[in-house]
Amino acid sequence: MTKGDMSGGFVKSVLTNRRITKYNKMVDAKSSAYDKWQHAKEKEPVIKVEAPISYETLETGEVIPHRLPEPKVKVIPYAKIWEVGNDEGDENAVYLFVSPKGKLTKRATEVVKQYFIAHPEHNVVYGDEDELGKKGKYIHPYFKPDWSPDSYLNAFYIGSFFACRARTMHEASSEYDSAVRMLGGTANKKNSPEQVGLEASLLSADVLFCMLAIHEHAFAKRTGIEFPIGHIREVLFHRNPEQDVFYGRHFHNSRHMLQKETTVSIVIPSKDHPEVLRRCLESIVETTSESDKIKYDIVVLDNGSEAKNRVRYGVFIGKIPKKNGLTRINYLYKLDEFNFSAMCNKGAKNTQGEYLLFLNDDIECVKEGWLREMVSQAQLRHVGAVGAKLIYPDTDLIQHAGIANVRRGPVHKLQKMHDNKSHYFGYNRGIHNNIGVTAACLLISRQKFNDVGGFPLELKVAFNDVDFCYSIFEKGYYNVCCNHIFLKHHESLSRGLDNMDPKKMERLAVEGDTLMRRHSHLYNVDPFYSPHLTEDETISAIIPREDYTPVEDIPYSNVTIHDKGIKGAREDQCLRVGCEYNGTLDNWLYGVVADGVDDGYYLKGYSFVIGSDNAIFDKKLLLRRVERHESGAGPVDSKVYSFSLYTWYRPDIRVRLQDQVNVDLTGYKLKIKKGVLTPGFYQIGMLAIDRTGRTKLVNWVPNVLIIK
Repeated sequence: MTKGDMSGGFVKSVLTNRRITKYNKMVDAKSSAYDKWQHAKEKEPVIKVEAPISYETLETGEVIPHRLPEPKVKVIPYAKIWEVGNDEGDENAVYLFVSPKGKLTKRATEVVKQYFIAHPEHNVVYGDEDELGKKGKYIHPYFKPDWSPDSYLNAFYIGSFFACRARTMHEASSEYDSAVRMLGGTANKKNSPEQVGLEASLLSADVLFCMLAIHEHAFAKRTGIEFPIGHIREVLFHRNPEQDVFYGRHFHNSRHMLQKETTVSIVIPSKDHPEVLRRCLESIVETTSESDKIKYDIVVLDNGSEAKNRVRYGVFIGKIPKKNGLTRINYLYKLDEFNFSAMCNKGAKNTQGEYLLFLNDDIECVKEGWLREMVSQAQLRHVGAVGAKLIYPDTDLIQHAGIANVRRGPVHKLQKMHDNKSHYFGYNRGIHNNIGVTAACLLISRQKFNDVGGFPLELKVAFNDVDFCYSIFEKGYYNVCCNHIFLKHHESLSRGLDNMDPKKMERLAVEGDTLMRRHSHLYNVDPFYSPHLTEDETISAIIPREDYTPVEDIPYSNVTIHDKGIKGAREDQCLRVGCEYNGTLDNWLYGVVADGVDDGYYLKGYSFVIGSDNAIFDKKLLLRRVERHESGAGPVDSKVYSFSLYTWYRPDIRVRLQDQVNVDLTGYKLKIKKGVLTPGFYQIGMLAIDRTGRTKLVNWVPNVLIIK
């Protein structure tokens, strides 16, 4: 080895160490984004709200306005809840009940006070919380859903604090017996809350909150989309380290009983899958029981199977034993175009059951009691659609645990994540309210199905079940996912957008736009999925937002024009590029109904170099003009545009790529100002520059940005 080689190796080693040190500092800063955001939030002044005005009419007819007095907030420890039960003091007071296992933020009492001033319609409210870590660092934030009655009945997700108006607490005192029974205890007015038969770890706070919720009719169907109990979407409490947020009543498995005997009609669309259907039908019969007090019939809808499969359908259906509650199976065949909504609606019209269960033919029922559990939820007057947790076969990977509506539309959170672990405060455990559930397994009462008019016929293939659930939510019902039970869904693990052809992707995009136009007020809105959680539809995990910098505050990217392409770069497939959004900025911010806004373009995704230390690379996004927008189109000329990137912390990529080095900062975002590029189609690529050597890598992907 020459001195030059040794010198070069030394220089590269020094440069590499510098890059890694810089990289680690940036990772530390980015991974502490929540802590910094929360500390900054607590220093902000609380926005003051003017108290409402009441009007007094005098005998003379003169109307005198009076500004209502502002409430006084009294902080009450959980241990002293029942000491204020008979306090007939200031009816304008607000009681803020607090766990001793932590502390309120300095602004908490003022935030609660201003909330009650601004929301005279609410008498009870709760908020978000986190954990106090080492050296005062805030960790593990629990960004809770808005009022979720069925989640609450399954777990004390309210947690460490809640507040109510004093007069509401006094009025709610008569609901003590009902609250104890709803929480699984034995009511006895002579006994203290600790003696009513509840688990020892269940605090008095839970009983009181239930009393308040009953008083506020919070377990009833809503009027529209307004909620009876308030939720402050702000962290106002820091739990002690390792303190159980649920105070003993966690999301759990439970066995429910039906209020009465009932009937269910199971609707199964199927075409050219006789063996798949047979497995589904046999599993239904083997996992139901006469003791469930459910009689059910099944209708199979076939829109065009070939003749030999129609015969096999008939043979298989005829061999299914009529036992365990099954009364009959009806097979309806009609050659027609595929329209999932129309088939489900037809199935509903051709059955008589009090409840309707829409089921994919590739569902396999696993354990006894699943149907009873779903019906026990659907029988509640306030509950709309009921779904179940679905698992991929031969794995413990989750396929469905409830639908969340993030910025770009509905997603299956936790999809392809392991169910042997409890995710984000028990999201995949117990019973949860969600904005929607999948029609691969969806149960609803016939009356409520008719109330929303069935599935939307204009959505033939995709998003019809989501639209249906949104409509149910808008009617005031609460949708439920039973994650304490599971069924197998024989959907391919490899299925996804990556292997769809362009026509399918185009159809999906059109139907997605149709969904959001029909429910435009729900764009980027989900009461049961906090806006402080990741808004990215490509991130399966439920985690706090990785980046608290609003898109609006990200600077527009600087552009460099390379007339002859990127000099000295080689194209290499080891440079991987994922493009998760490429379109107009107004569409990202405001949805398909955006009108009159023209702020340029927005792109986001991730990129990494396989087999290399990603800390040594700087990256730039590339665009080149192509003749048309189909995959494989050639560039118009040699000109390439490179853009500086905003680095996006992606812990989800690190988890997925555990065999790669330094991939925490593989995410990118950028904004392109209107007018920088002439109208046309631009293929997306990436440039990776090795800052410890001379290597430049380029890779182009099929994704195209359309400039208008």
